[in-house]
Amino acid sequence: MKPVQPDDDRIPLGRAAEDDRDLGPDDRDRDLMDGSWEQRYYSGQLRTRDWNTIALGIALIVVIALVLPMLLVALR
Repeated sequence: MKPVQPDDDRIPLGRAAEDDRDLGPDDRDRDLMDGSWEQRYYSGQLRTRDWNTIALGIALIVVIALVLPMLLVALR
């Protein structure tokens, strides 16, 4: 049985110690560097959910569900 060296029990995470090359930004980082993501985000081209409108729609459905049966009983 060989003795355990201090580095033998470590699991390497990320880059290996001998790989010190800096590859620079890749294509995924290019929009962060030139600011094009900000232009898309603030110009309205990026679709997002408007939670206020969704909540208003659900509230209207609940109000209609409460009022409609009362109107149907009153008009009967």
